[in-house]
Amino acid sequence: MKIGILKGGLGTTVIELINNSDVNDVKVKTFGYNDCFIKHGSIEEIEELNGLSAQKIINTLK
Repeated sequence: MKIGILKGGLGTTVIELINNSDVNDVKVKTFGYNDCFIKHGSIEEIEELNGLSAQKIINTLK
């Protein structure tokens, strides 16, 4: 699956707050669905396809 740029959401708000404060050396990793049509399926299937399952998030953060 092609990963795009996430727009809006909590991650963007956190990044803006960090950029507008005196906080330094903070890394932020955003997770979310791409702005596109999402195939139908169970929540587990959709999260797995979009890299949002718990295990995929853990692996990304390692």
